[in-house]
Amino acid sequence: VNSLGYALVEHPRPGRFDVETADALGVPSGPERGLLQAGESIELADGRTITPEEVLGPARPGRRIVLAGDTAPSPSVREAARGAEVLVHEATFLEEERDRARETAHSTALEAAELAREAEVALLALTHLSNRYFGPEVAREARTIFPETVVPKDFDVIDVPFPERGSPQLVKGGVARRREEQVPEAEVVP
Repeated sequence: VNSLGYALVEHPRPGRFDVETADALGVPSGPERGLLQAGESIELADGRTITPEEVLGPARPGRRIVLAGDTAPSPSVREAARGAEVLVHEATFLEEERDRARETAHSTALEAAELAREAEVALLALTHLSNRYFGPEVAREARTIFPETVVPKDFDVIDVPFPERGSPQLVKGGVARRREEQVPEAEVVP
């Protein structure tokens, strides 16, 4: 059975700008620093050329989010998910129905968790559960192998910050919460 999945991969980001080094090299505050951060070399008033490599740290990796389709465990999903911040994977069955999962080309929660562990992802989000199961029991089974597992519900959001700013987190009711934050409270006029 063929299935479709997506790997959303950001380009690497420039390294951090080293203000102290820029100061020591005589780079003035202002647009010159912006050009260096954008990857362009600049020429100082004294004729010296300063390159981005002199003032930027090592490139920082972009984020990777992998959305696996309706699928049994797959080596291609494992490879696409390697090092991802988030893997969204189906878990139609619990382990007690592994044979049924095989027959129908689906995954168990444990199989998805094992794949997430092997791919060293930061967060596993399980979807496409059979209606015979509830999210907490599916999450509980997967967490025996991969503790960083969530089972999102409709309108939940997964916040995926840059790696240096923390780990991905499930935000329950995230869409509704974000709408509430955008709607200003009505002003009460006496």
